[in-house]
Amino acid sequence: MSYPYDQNPYQQVPPPYGMGYPQGPRNNGMAIASMCVSLAAILTCYGAILVGPVGAILGHVALREINRAPQAYSNRSMALVGIIVGWIIAGLWALFFTFVILAATGVLGPDVQESFD
Repeated sequence: MSYPYDQNPYQQVPPPYGMGYPQGPRNNGMAIASMCVSLAAILTCYGAILVGPVGAILGHVALREINRAPQAYSNRSMALVGIIVGWIIAGLWALFFTFVILAATGVLGPDVQESFD
């Protein structure tokens, strides 16, 4: 009596599995976090004042780790995106606040100051 899941006696046994695929470089978690935090700074209004630089600093730390072991990590571009976007957002907010302060104090002229009264 044969069972339906028995091996066919006329079929050869398949060879055992090999070593598998070689492991490639992995992703750096801080680089991913840097990019996500910096891109989230675009969507937040006043939170971008703090969130943008945090994303940029995370990107700098991740880029330092990636440069120390370039064969171990593959997402250098994510760290660069986090750095660039984070500092651009922080710079834009700094320019905005500088403009508001200059306009409110009257340095830009009385016409601009009257709109704040």
